[in-house]
Amino acid sequence: MAVIGKIRERSGLLVGIIGLSLFLFILGEWLSGQSGNRQDQVLGEVDGEEIGVAEYERRVSDEVESYRNDFNQPASQQLTDQVRTTVWNEIVKAKVMLEQVNDAGFTLTKGEYDDIRFGDNVLPEFRGQFQGPDGQPDRTQLKDYFERVQINAPVYHSIQSRRIQENRLYAKYNTLVKKSVFVNKSQAREEYVGKERKASFNFVAKRFDSEPDSLYAVSDRDLRRYYDEHKNDIKHRQKSSRAFDYVLFPVKASETDRDALRSDMSSLRDKFSAAEDDSLFVVANAASRSYASVPYAEGSTDALNDSLIRNGAVGEVVGPYLEGETWKLVKVKELADVPEARVRHILLSTQKEKAEDEQKRRADSLLAVVKKDRSKFPDLVTKFSDDPGSVSNGGVYEWFDKKQMVPEFTAASFDQKVGAITICKTSFGFHIVEVLGQRSRQERRIITVDRPVKPSGLTFKAVYKEANEFSLTYKTAEDIRKAAEEKGLQVTPVDDFRADSRFVQGLQQPAAIIGWVNRAKVGDVSDPKDAGENYVVAVLKSIKDEGAPELEHVREAFTKEVVKQKKAETYVAKLKDKTDLNAAATELGSRVETASDLPFNTFSLPGGYSEFEVVGKVFALQNGQVSVPMTGDNGVYVVSMTSKVEAPEGTDVETERASLRSRLQSRAENGVFNALREAAGVVDNRYMFY
Repeated sequence: MAVIGKIRERSGLLVGIIGLSLFLFILGEWLSGQSGNRQDQVLGEVDGEEIGVAEYERRVSDEVESYRNDFNQPASQQLTDQVRTTVWNEIVKAKVMLEQVNDAGFTLTKGEYDDIRFGDNVLPEFRGQFQGPDGQPDRTQLKDYFERVQINAPVYHSIQSRRIQENRLYAKYNTLVKKSVFVNKSQAREEYVGKERKASFNFVAKRFDSEPDSLYAVSDRDLRRYYDEHKNDIKHRQKSSRAFDYVLFPVKASETDRDALRSDMSSLRDKFSAAEDDSLFVVANAASRSYASVPYAEGSTDALNDSLIRNGAVGEVVGPYLEGETWKLVKVKELADVPEARVRHILLSTQKEKAEDEQKRRADSLLAVVKKDRSKFPDLVTKFSDDPGSVSNGGVYEWFDKKQMVPEFTAASFDQKVGAITICKTSFGFHIVEVLGQRSRQERRIITVDRPVKPSGLTFKAVYKEANEFSLTYKTAEDIRKAAEEKGLQVTPVDDFRADSRFVQGLQQPAAIIGWVNRAKVGDVSDPKDAGENYVVAVLKSIKDEGAPELEHVREAFTKEVVKQKKAETYVAKLKDKTDLNAAATELGSRVETASDLPFNTFSLPGGYSEFEVVGKVFALQNGQVSVPMTGDNGVYVVSMTSKVEAPEGTDVETERASLRSRLQSRAENGVFNALREAAGVVDNRYMFY
């Protein structure tokens, strides 16, 4: 109390000190912003236009708060990371696309905006959620929904409104692009020729992987020469990336943690039993933060607790007991009487363009028949019913409750007396329903307070200490790997990690380690980084700059290519002056293979040889001609052309034209955006902040 009194006496001084500190902090930030170090404030660029951290963070914060407040979703790190990615992609797309949309003259009027929300052309994402009895979107429900969102969740309303409008404008633009895709007759003819021009031939192949690479020595001179010749090839051009190893230090609950959690749950048992408002108690004490009274399924837990739950009186609490890695307290909430019905029916479907009037007349006729003679019901089910799930059982649905069927079928099953036969219409069609039986069964319903087994703060501290000592002791990638193996720790290599990557294999919450990797220098070892219920220690091994690769970064890949060259030279030398395929096969230790009616547009030779360049050379041969040895990606080939058939002239190519146009249109949307994005020169500096 004396301490509190002293604080009260000096509260004015404390307020003054805090106020001065805040002022100096804000002033320092402002002065820093004025000093010209704008890089700290710019998250990225699109076509020279900056994306500020403030703008980005505001949108991320709005969306995270929206999930938390409007959807009762906890703002986990995983959710926040997902939101960051979504917001970034939306900002980039808007800056890349909206200018194009405006230049094309597209707009969205208030009438059209309302039409796609609750008019005649409701968007697919809302159409299925607000259906009326006829299966169509219910305009009244939709209008009420959007009004409630606007009033009760204004932040989410703003986000939702922007997305709907932007996506509609993008859809208009992309539709224009797709409709502008044109395939001329020459392109269609080329497509047709590629399918119909065919060749039959014999060939001998010697695959590069048929011999071990170790038989062919590669000198540093060989490797350097190949590197100098090919380092600037487009296929070898590399994106900037980093390579690192990380050691995982899992934080697992100790026996002390488990005992403490069990003790906490035990202390709740009497309070749970005496609680006046179960829903408030569960929401306040359960890790899931959700209240639900659910039927208990016999055998859901171990034999002892299963017996206690099945035989417990209403209000009795069972537990705590461990189910998997979750402690549970279960309260018997109620013993409810659940009405059930057993029926048989004939379904006359109104789907798949079946005429409704005709099906109704048929249903009336069948109703008259079965009312007159119930013994005919099974035969009529077999002959007429469109319900495959019940035909084999004579149309019978065994005992079900009122929650399992659509409302109209439920009414026909429960509101009628046993023996009644009626017609009801559902979204599936017309049902002739006979009530075979009705009963009531007792259902035991439970509510649960659950808490997963998790490590305590002390356990986290102990693992952090272990990881920290590790990071201070071992300072090279080799030492880290060796020490980790000795200690039984997992080491994971991550190669070609891009600055814009947001995922690391093996880690669920990698944000902290990603930020470190993108700022570190080669050879740096990190302090322990939080990764969910793990700590991570990483070592940065290398940095690749964009452009031509360094030799060390492609040594292994380029060595394989040099070996392939040496193998090709050896195989070609063995085949010199050999025009007989059998002799060539003997020389290579291979065999003669046959290709029949191989289309020109194929990419592979029979036997699993993916060789589009070799295929092109094959079609340049004349009938009866034997090729020189041809080097491909996977081997060396000698081909003897048997027959070559050109595509027939004068054939209508409209089918190919339509098929090619459809394929091009399907790729147009992504293709246009990617092209515009590349032209805009998007710069992503998120790695510097997150």
